[in-house]
Amino acid sequence: MPYWELVTRSFAITWRHRYLWLLALFAGESGGGASVNYGSPVQSNTSPGSLPNFASYAQQAAHWLSHNFGVVVVGSVLFVVLGIAFFVLAAVCEGALVRASAEHDAERPFGLGRAWQSGVATMGPIIRFRLLLIALGLPVFIVVLGLVAGLVLAILSHDTGLAVALGLLALLIFLAAIVYAIYLSFLDRLGTRAVVLELLRARASLGRGHRLLVKRLGRVLLVWLLSIVTTIVVGIGAAIVLAILVLPVVFAGVAAYTAGSPLLGLVIAVAVLILLPVVLVVEGFLAAQMSTYWTVAFRRLELDQPPPYGYLYQATPPAAPTA
Repeated sequence: MPYWELVTRSFAITWRHRYLWLLALFAGESGGGASVNYGSPVQSNTSPGSLPNFASYAQQAAHWLSHNFGVVVVGSVLFVVLGIAFFVLAAVCEGALVRASAEHDAERPFGLGRAWQSGVATMGPIIRFRLLLIALGLPVFIVVLGLVAGLVLAILSHDTGLAVALGLLALLIFLAAIVYAIYLSFLDRLGTRAVVLELLRARASLGRGHRLLVKRLGRVLLVWLLSIVTTIVVGIGAAIVLAILVLPVVFAGVAAYTAGSPLLGLVIAVAVLILLPVVLVVEGFLAAQMSTYWTVAFRRLELDQPPPYGYLYQATPPAAPTA
């Protein structure tokens, strides 16, 4: 298994074919999110050191909800529609990204248009595959969330014995959940590529990923550890580059704020217009590189020698003929 070649070749493919960066931004290969906090002055009827008045908070929440029910319904519907749209878009971009990186690894001519067509063709199996992964992880998430909620209630009710017991149980289940989450991440990495490159269905790809993980456990773990090291090193380099770009803007903003200058708004606008595209480009490159890394590794996991680049789908070598 040419482990170091996985790193060098994935970087070379990602750097030469920059449309992969755009696909990676929407494929769900990198995490990101934003939150909007709405706050209003809330009167508290509790004294310092006393427990919060949860009944009062519930009444205030119900009062606010009764006066803004329409806004909540419209916002909820819009959130669900956008979530479904981005989920489908991520499935298309995931298939396009994996297929494009595999084609470039095979040194075949390929472009954004053909990649998009490939992503649309595998959209259905990718969506079903991701729904299966969510179904596998949801029960564990519910159990951990229930234990944490029970622990919080036990602490608030000053039940020390129950809190200690739930805390120990939650710790053990949390550690088991971490191992299970790593296992699901392996199924995601391997199964997704089985869907796109071997044209398997969702359940078959899930089984394919499990069998490949069990059969080549040592290789998969080494590939995973090398990806972690690569991510750390590249992440440090990206952080240094971004810090060089961000620090002058921060100093200019602090100076404008301290002096009470009206240029503070201009500094913020310039920072957003310049830094946001840079951050998106860096994030897209890193996500595309890591996806390409796992695609290149997937094509070599079951072979003792690196395959010729002209072959797209790499099957298990045939057994030696018997006499």
